[in-house]
Amino acid sequence: MMNQKSKDRLSAVVLAIIAVLIGATLIPGQVEDTQSIALSPRFFPYFGCALVGIGAVFLFISSFDKAAGEHETAAPKQSVGTWFRPLLTVLVIVLFISVFEKYGFILSVSAMMFLLFLINGVRRPATLIIIPALVTLALYALFVIGLGMSV
Repeated sequence: MMNQKSKDRLSAVVLAIIAVLIGATLIPGQVEDTQSIALSPRFFPYFGCALVGIGAVFLFISSFDKAAGEHETAAPKQSVGTWFRPLLTVLVIVLFISVFEKYGFILSVSAMMFLLFLINGVRRPATLIIIPALVTLALYALFVIGLGMSV
């Protein structure tokens, strides 16, 4: 039976291979490239592949951490509480989708991030307010300035 370190390494290699294959073969063949807007339509797929590749590299490197291997124990039992946070997360995303058009981008994204932070245990007021505001403004700038979309 494989230990957790071996599973992490295998997962990291598979993820990296998938990211490279998608970036090298599928995106150039399936996503049309146009220069009519500031960012190419290929930007987001390439960006996603890069993020998956970076995550795979971090997973692979972290699998060699000696401290992680010393504390390997049996998997904890699943309880109702284990599924509560993911369920709340899905509900917040569904709520975001349902109110996005009515309340607009800035308010909806900020509220969604605030709620997701609360669900995941963030309690510092500065983090709960500043990070959603900065991310919302960055996304707004990306779509309006980078992609040339009108509001």
